[in-house]
Amino acid sequence: MIRVRRLLAVILALGAMTSLVVLDKVNKVTLLTPLSTERPGKSHAVPIISTELKLTTSWFCPGVPANDAAITGVIIISNSSDSDITGTITLLSSEQQPVISALSVPARSSVALDAIAGIESKFVSAVVELNGDIGSVEQQIVHPAGDSVALCANAPSKDWFFADGFTGADSVEQVVLTNPFTDSTIVDISFVTLETKREPATLQGFVLPPRSVTVVSMDEQGARNEKVLAVSVRASSGRFIAGRSQHYLGQGRLGYTMSLGASTTSPQWWFPDGEKNANVAEQLVIFNPGDTDRTLSVIFITNGDAASGLEPATITAPAGRVVTLNTASLPTLPDGRYGILVAMVETSADQTLTALGVTDTVDNIVVEQVINRGDGKSVGTSVVLGVPTSAASTTWVAPSGATAGLDGTFVVLNTTADSASISVESVGPAGAVALSGLESIVMPASGLVTITLPVGLPVGELILRATVPVIVERLLGRGHDLVGRSTVMALPLIPSPVTVS
Repeated sequence: MIRVRRLLAVILALGAMTSLVVLDKVNKVTLLTPLSTERPGKSHAVPIISTELKLTTSWFCPGVPANDAAITGVIIISNSSDSDITGTITLLSSEQQPVISALSVPARSSVALDAIAGIESKFVSAVVELNGDIGSVEQQIVHPAGDSVALCANAPSKDWFFADGFTGADSVEQVVLTNPFTDSTIVDISFVTLETKREPATLQGFVLPPRSVTVVSMDEQGARNEKVLAVSVRASSGRFIAGRSQHYLGQGRLGYTMSLGASTTSPQWWFPDGEKNANVAEQLVIFNPGDTDRTLSVIFITNGDAASGLEPATITAPAGRVVTLNTASLPTLPDGRYGILVAMVETSADQTLTALGVTDTVDNIVVEQVINRGDGKSVGTSVVLGVPTSAASTTWVAPSGATAGLDGTFVVLNTTADSASISVESVGPAGAVALSGLESIVMPASGLVTITLPVGLPVGELILRATVPVIVERLLGRGHDLVGRSTVMALPLIPSPVTVS
C-alpha cells in the first residue's frame, strides 16, 4: 500500500541582544550545504505547500488589528490549479463567537476576503480550510504606519518564539495568541531583555480559551522601552498559533510589521537580501532558547566569491539569551547586496548524539534580520525570519503577487554550487505563464539575483521556478508614500514524501 503524507509546518521567529563579534578563520562551516543535512527529528521552519490533492488544507493567519477604523486587512487565497476550490473561512476574536463563512476560489485566480468583517476586537485571526486542489493563503494589513504582508501557517504548534521584540520609544509590541480548537490551551510565557530573563507568575499556566484570540501587550508585562525583548510561549497542553504585531515609534525604527512567530529551531538560517550602505542599518538577531551556549558562523554570499573572498564572522550565542550582529561593524564586508547564512558550529557532543540518532536534545537557534532603510529624516523598518536549509526549493509561490516596478521586487539566493536559471510566472485565465523577459534568468553558483517586475502587471499570484533549490524573498512597497520596504519570504512548494508499506 502506498501512503502519501503531507508535510505540515509553520513559520518561526526570534529575538535580540548583544555580544562581541570576532572575525576569525576558525570554526568555518561549509557554505553549500545539501538539503539532506538538516538534522532529522526537527520540523521544518516555514510554511510548506503540499503537492497532494483532494485533501482539506488548513491555514492559520496571525491576526489583524480590529479596533482602529484606519486599519484594514484582507486574507488572500490563490488557486493556480485547473479546478475551482471551495472551503470555509472562520474569523476568531476575543469579543464574540466565531464567524464562519463559505468561500470559493475559481481556477487560476485569487480572491481577497475581508479579514475583520465588522468584528470589534483588538485582533481578529482567520482560519481558512480548503477542499480540493492546492491553494495558498497569506494575510495583508493596510496600516497608516506601513502596510504589512504576513505568511499564514499550515499547522499549529505547541511552542513559539519571538526574538526581535522592541518597545523602545514606547513602541508597541503585542503577542497575538490564537487557539483554533474547541478545548482550552494552557501556555507558559517568558521573555528576555538585555539585563535579565523573566517568567511572570501571571503568565504561567496562562489559559487560551477555546476558539479565541488573546493579546499580550509586552509593555503591560514590565517590558516597556526595551530595545531587546525576546519572547517564548510554550504550551503544557494543546497547540496554538502565535503572531507578533509591532508598531515602531522611534529610536531608529519606524513603521508597522505583523508576522508569525517561530514554531521551532534550526541549526542553519538563510537570508537572500542582505545590504550594506550608508542609508541602510542591518542587524541579525539570534535567539538561543536552549540550555547550551552556541558558536555560530555568519557567512556572506556575494555571487560566488563568499567562500574564498570573505571570512565568516564568529559569534557566541549564550544559552537562553539573544545576540545581535550589526553588519555595518564588519570592516571586511563590502558595500552592496549579499546573501547571508547563519550556521551553528557543530560540537563533538552534537556529532556523537547525531551518530547515535539522538537529535531531539540538540539545542538549535532562530534568526531574524532587521533592516532600517533611510531616506532623509525618515526611515522604514522591516523584519524577516530566515529560511532553514531544509526549506530550500525549486518552486516558490507569492499568493498576493508583488509590487510591480519596484527595484528588486524578488531577491533569489542560489543555495547550491551549480549555476542555474529561474523563471517568473503570472497566474491568469490561461494558467501560469512566464513573464516576458523573465523566462530564464541566469543565477550564478552560490550567488544571488534581484528581479524587478514590469509595470502594469495584473495583481495576482506569482510562481518562481528554478533549476536548483533556492530561497526567495519579496520586497514590497509600504504604501502611503512611505520610505523603505516591507519584507516577507515567498512560500516554498515541496512535494510530499511517498512511503511504501
